[in-house]
Amino acid sequence: MRPYFLLEPGDGLLLCAPDGSISHVDRTAAVRLGIKAEHWCGQPLKQCWPALAELIIQERDRLEAGPRDHVVALAQPTQFELATRIRLFRTDAGFGVGILRRRSQRLHDADPEAPEDTYRLLLEAVLDTAQDAVLVTLAEPLNAPGPLIVFANQSLLDQTGYALNEVLGRSPRLFQGPDTCRETTGRLRRAMDQWEPSRMQVLNYRRDGSTCWIDLKVAPLADPNGWHTHWVSVQRDVSDRVAHEQRLAQEALALAERLHAGAPIA
Repeated sequence: MRPYFLLEPGDGLLLCAPDGSISHVDRTAAVRLGIKAEHWCGQPLKQCWPALAELIIQERDRLEAGPRDHVVALAQPTQFELATRIRLFRTDAGFGVGILRRRSQRLHDADPEAPEDTYRLLLEAVLDTAQDAVLVTLAEPLNAPGPLIVFANQSLLDQTGYALNEVLGRSPRLFQGPDTCRETTGRLRRAMDQWEPSRMQVLNYRRDGSTCWIDLKVAPLADPNGWHTHWVSVQRDVSDRVAHEQRLAQEALALAERLHAGAPIA
């Protein structure tokens, strides 16, 4: 499966918790659905959008294999639109629903249908050929289950050992483990709260449980109006460099201890 964008600019997002309640509705989804986000958040999905709640029940097991597209009747249909195209996917805590902006937008389009499709496919191809691992998430929500991964290139998949359907819709917390430095991740979160770029070295975990040191660069992306829409991270495996630095540090420490003890230096 070639890498693709789970959601594109202009798509809306609705998140459902495991108990079936609505946990997040972004402003694009609220406009597309003709509702106020604060009126839906915290409410049961089956009460707000019965057709979607029933569809998730039917599709929940199939979502293990990856996102699925559907057309579903709107909760509040208008004279202009009775249904909308959606994309269902799993998150770290429940389900995500992309409210797609174009009816023609489908997973794995064989042929581009418009110039913007051509540009999207070109962008996906460029990112996929990058040697460094590239990850794109939505800007919000930052709290779990966000930020949601909407793109991962092949280098990222090779680096982590995950399949594409295993990372889309998940959070980058997927790559953290017991020995990941909380001080480092906390510093990253503080930078993200201020919409600031950051760079750090962090210990990540692969799918098989092994670890790797990553040189991580994260930066926010904004739309033409200045509204932050995504985070992009570029990750380079520096495990060999870190191992070499650790060996040099250990040798220097051993030498210092021998000098302190008055032992002869060969």
